[in-house]
Amino acid sequence: MTTSVDYLINGAGMVGAAAGLALAERGFSVMLIDNAERPAKGERWDVRISSVNDHHWQWLSQLGVSDCIDSDRVLPYTQLSVASMMGRRADFDARDIGRQQLGVMVENNALQRALWRALEQHANVELRANNRIAKFELDRRSVTLASGESITFDRLLGCDGAHSQVAQAAGIGYRGWDYGQVCELTNVVTERPLPSATWEIFKPGGPYALLPLGQHQACLINYRPAQVVEKTDLNELFEPHIGSFTAYAAGQFPLQRKHALRYTAGAVILMGDAAHSIHPLAGQGVNLGFADIRSYLEHRHDMTAYARERKRANAQMMRAMDMIHWHFEDPNTVKQRLIGVGLKLAQVNLVKRAIIKQAMGLV
Repeated sequence: MTTSVDYLINGAGMVGAAAGLALAERGFSVMLIDNAERPAKGERWDVRISSVNDHHWQWLSQLGVSDCIDSDRVLPYTQLSVASMMGRRADFDARDIGRQQLGVMVENNALQRALWRALEQHANVELRANNRIAKFELDRRSVTLASGESITFDRLLGCDGAHSQVAQAAGIGYRGWDYGQVCELTNVVTERPLPSATWEIFKPGGPYALLPLGQHQACLINYRPAQVVEKTDLNELFEPHIGSFTAYAAGQFPLQRKHALRYTAGAVILMGDAAHSIHPLAGQGVNLGFADIRSYLEHRHDMTAYARERKRANAQMMRAMDMIHWHFEDPNTVKQRLIGVGLKLAQVNLVKRAIIKQAMGLV
C-alpha cells in the first residue's frame, strides 16, 4: 500500500506536531510519523517543561491549541528576574509594556497531547503513532515504514530531535560540543504561595532557576558541572527564596550544543532540535523551533531563504547563550562587575522595554 502526501513529518513532538497543524490549516495533506504513543497525563506535572513566549503562544492559540490543552498543565507568567553572583539584579514585567503576560509555562506532554487533539480534527492529516521510518529513498521522495506502508511525499520535514534520523539519511552533518554541565530538574510543592514569576541566579559552576507551575508548585532547575557526582542540596539553594518544599518528581540531562551544517537538502527540511540544540539558559529551545515553522510558512516557495534566515537567527541566539554561559559563570571579579553594570543598564526604562519585547518574541 502506498500513500501520497504533500508533507511527511518525522517526529510528532511539539515542533513536528505544530508544523503539521500549521500546514494542515493551509490546506496541505500531512502525515506525521512518531515512534511513541500519545503521552499520557500524569497526576502531577512532568519535569519536562517549556517556557513558550507570548508571541508563539498566541500563534498556537490561533491554531486551536489553547482550546485542546489541559488547563492545569499551563500557567501564564508575568515576571522575569536575573541576578548575578555579586547580587546585582534585573527585573522585567509584562505590564511595563502594557501586556498581561510574558508567556506561559507548559508541560511538554500536555502541549503535545493538545497538538495531537487539534491534528485529529483535520481530515487531511494522518498520524502514524508507534511507528518509524525503516527505509529512506530520498531520490524517489519515498519512505517505507516499519509497518510496511510506503509513503511518497513532496517534502520531508525532519522534526525528530537532536539525533535526527532524517538528517542522517540526507547526509546533513553537525557542528557542536558538550558544555560539561548537567541540568537537574525537580518539581516541588511549596508551603507558601508563589508569584507567577520566573527567575535565574548565577553562581560559580552554573546558575539555578525557578519556573512557576501554580500557586504552590514550581520546577527547580540547577546546573552543575558534569564531573560533580554529588547531587546539589536544593534546600540550601532554594529555601531562602521560596521557603520549605517537598519534591515529587526529578530528572536530569547533559547540556550540549549542536547546529546543523545545512537546514535543507533536496526535499528535506530540518526544524527544531533536528536543526539546532541550544543551551537552555534562556528557555529558547522550543521557541526557536516554532520560529522555524513560521519562517518556513513564509518562505516555503524558497527553501534557501528559509535556511538562510533561520540559520542566521539560531546562530545568533546560540552565540548569545554561549556568552552568558562563559561570562556569567566566571567568578572573575572584573567580569562580574561588568555584568553588574549590564544588569543595572537593563533597568533603564528604554532598555528594559526592549528586553521584555525580546523575551516575549515581539522582536
